[in-house]
Amino acid sequence: MSTTITLAGFGGAVLSEHARNLPEAVGVSVIDAEPGHADLRSLRDRVTVASVPSSPQRKTIYRMGRDAISDTNYWLSWSTIVHAIRGFDGEDTSERTYFTGSGTPKWTDNSIGLAGGAPYPQGTRELAVPAPVAAPQITLTTDGPTGTQSTNFYVTTFVNDLGWESAPSPPSAGLLMKPGAVVAIGDTIPLEAVPAGSYGINRRRIYRTQAGSTNVAEFFFLREVTVGTTSTTDDARKLGAPMEVAGWIPPPADGFGLIALWGGMTTMLAGKRILFSEPDKPYTYPEKYDITTMDKPLATSKWEQNLLVLTTGRPVLCQGTSPESMDDSPLALSQPLASVAGVVEFGHGVCWPSNEGLAYAGASGQANLTLGMLTPAQWKAMVPSTMVAGRYGRFYVCSYTDGGGRKGFMLDPLAPAGMWHLSAGFDACFYDDLAAVLFVLEGGNVRKFDAGERLVAKFTSKRFMQTTPRNFSVAKVVATTFPVTLIITARCLDKDGAERVRTETRTVVNDQAFTLKDGFLADDWQIEVRAPESVQAVRLAMDVRDLKGM
Repeated sequence: MSTTITLAGFGGAVLSEHARNLPEAVGVSVIDAEPGHADLRSLRDRVTVASVPSSPQRKTIYRMGRDAISDTNYWLSWSTIVHAIRGFDGEDTSERTYFTGSGTPKWTDNSIGLAGGAPYPQGTRELAVPAPVAAPQITLTTDGPTGTQSTNFYVTTFVNDLGWESAPSPPSAGLLMKPGAVVAIGDTIPLEAVPAGSYGINRRRIYRTQAGSTNVAEFFFLREVTVGTTSTTDDARKLGAPMEVAGWIPPPADGFGLIALWGGMTTMLAGKRILFSEPDKPYTYPEKYDITTMDKPLATSKWEQNLLVLTTGRPVLCQGTSPESMDDSPLALSQPLASVAGVVEFGHGVCWPSNEGLAYAGASGQANLTLGMLTPAQWKAMVPSTMVAGRYGRFYVCSYTDGGGRKGFMLDPLAPAGMWHLSAGFDACFYDDLAAVLFVLEGGNVRKFDAGERLVAKFTSKRFMQTTPRNFSVAKVVATTFPVTLIITARCLDKDGAERVRTETRTVVNDQAFTLKDGFLADDWQIEVRAPESVQAVRLAMDVRDLKGM
């Protein structure tokens, strides 16, 4: 006959099974405890480090100043779900940052974005260089002296102050000319003005076809003029390199879900399309690279060289080394996305909330991680559409609203043996890779996760069933710091079949054995522990001698 109950190991919580059927180290409730340890160890409180506007409530935070570790500099925030990436131009010293989700695709940097002080970003620019819409007007001024006549065409492009070039204008009318001809460009109809908007356009380029090229539609560089120059001349100069920007259309105004890939590529979504940029050119997304999806795409994420597009239906996996080689295939795990803000990227894979559970796809395979921890009804009661999540070390950290305020949970995607719940949730979050720190947003306060005073961790054990009713009359707690609160619940059935319950709460001040109330026989015992730091074990015994050696 067992004369002791030992609680040790302190794993996560599992709610899908009856409390009597759980493994000994698994609980039915684990709140504000630090996961990943064999002892019960409390998380630390969150520490407020900065503030952002709270009206309207911000749904995205992002920190600039990423070359130095800082809790306070510089917090960008938006009232929509925004996806921001740092540019990968090796010569850029301004921390150029591209983002979608706040109107049209845009960019900012530490010059325009941080000028004037918080709130950030102060200034933004369009992530686009629109193409001229009018064909250039041309007139033959002087034909060439000799040679064979050929019909040539002209196009223009816009170029901004970053050197980004637009797609070409429609081609001009064809002009029959001999080599060495002089042609007026825009002499009767001026070259078109720069479109309104924050594009930074400061010059235009002019291209022309030439006789004898391998393709009559191939254009070659003629000259570059300032944007204020509305007419110019083809003075028979030698043509330069072939034009590269044919088909370089800007990102669509409704583009969203921006993500940086490998090989200098970026990707965004629009309608039912996955768009890929030219390498190292996040401002242009040629249609020839588009992939069309069956279901509406909602979010992008990646691990290694795998792009995962989450949709209203089956996710899509895209793989390739360049935009022209990208290939798509449906994911075997059919888990539609329930919340864009709940998608979290790890080096080994991606987690996202579906309406059936927390889904995972990555190097370790594909799975519903909460299967076996929660029933489908329990998961849905957490309202997955409200989930906002980030990462903290190797853990998925999620906030949700179930009608009783914001709460949260933590889970290890690579070892999903249980859930660790949080007593408080958050409205948005940001993981700082440089500092390996999770920041959460509560209202208008940016708070550093697990950084302040110790919280009180709470662990409620399984229900330990005994073969016969018995009275555990002594107990002992092994902990690093005291006091520790111990709540022991004993249950039994009386002769009429009604359940009798006795609960005893004790404040334990040291690691010495102590007596419990006597005279209550029960075959169902449960232990709740509340502690500010580390508890390694709790043991109940029928006799103090059974606690020797603990």
